[in-house]
Amino acid sequence: MATAELPMSRTTLPGVSDAPVTRAVVSGATSGDNTLVAAAGAGKGIRVLAICVKAASAVTFRLESGAAGTALTGVVPLVANGDLGWSLPFNPAGWCDTAANTLLNMELGGAVQVSGVLVYQTVAIY
Repeated sequence: MATAELPMSRTTLPGVSDAPVTRAVVSGATSGDNTLVAAAGAGKGIRVLAICVKAASAVTFRLESGAAGTALTGVVPLVANGDLGWSLPFNPAGWCDTAANTLLNMELGGAVQVSGVLVYQTVAIY
């Protein structure tokens, strides 16, 4: 998984972190659990700032905190090569956070290639 760290300016908006913003490739084709980002370590979680995915065939998709873990999104039906796929636009406050020291998981409802891009931060979780 290729990642690239981007600078993010300090801000005074509530809920917005000044932690570095990172991009990662989304790529998985295993029915069930597909790790998108490894656990960040003790006291740290993964905050999803934006994501865009597209499926090669019809399949269901959801984000989870941990493998077979807590749902962070509802189950999203993806269509085969849909023009827009599924996305959450950039949100500096984040769409969802994993639990501390827990990986970000993509759960697929079948063995279908799902690809895209993820924008996230590693943030302190209390």
